[in-house]
Amino acid sequence: MPENKTDKLNESSDSQEIDVEESYSKEKPEEADSIEIADDTDIKELLAQKEDKYLRLAAEFENYKKRIFRQSEVLIHNAEAGVLIDVLGVLDNFKRALSSAGDKKDFKAFKKGVKMILEQLKKILDDHNVSPIDTVGKTFDPELHEAVMQIETDEQPEGVIVQELSGGYKKGNTVIRHAKVGVSSGKKNDNKNDEGK
Repeated sequence: MPENKTDKLNESSDSQEIDVEESYSKEKPEEADSIEIADDTDIKELLAQKEDKYLRLAAEFENYKKRIFRQSEVLIHNAEAGVLIDVLGVLDNFKRALSSAGDKKDFKAFKKGVKMILEQLKKILDDHNVSPIDTVGKTFDPELHEAVMQIETDEQPEGVIVQELSGGYKKGNTVIRHAKVGVSSGKKNDNKNDEGK
């Protein structure tokens, strides 16, 4: 029986499949050989480059930190100098007031001069965003106040400030100095009744 054309085609396609598989299996090892693993010298060179880059970055960052620290010191110094210059003006006015007090017997004029100096000092503090902390009549707040004594009183309930011993100040929302205060411990009568019980 003569060979069918389809049989010939199948045989040729089978042989082509084999050829493809063989060629694929032959190419694989060649490709693996072409991807060579870097030798030790290449790895060492790469590591040296990376280490050098890292050391340079670390040195640059260290220099950056030092530069920022120096700049912040200069800013703080300049800010302090500005405040001191303003305060020195107040000091000069106090000296003038005291020297004029020796020449004059007018106490009212002297008092007026001192009040003017006090207002000048308050304005300097206000210009630098420094404000006094409210005390008398306010509820005691440990964030703003320091209680140095308790006072028995009928005028204010317990925990309310009744006396300011030393003024407190804050710059913006930051407390510079806590106000030293006397705080109400409650009514005198209540304490006596408690003792009698």
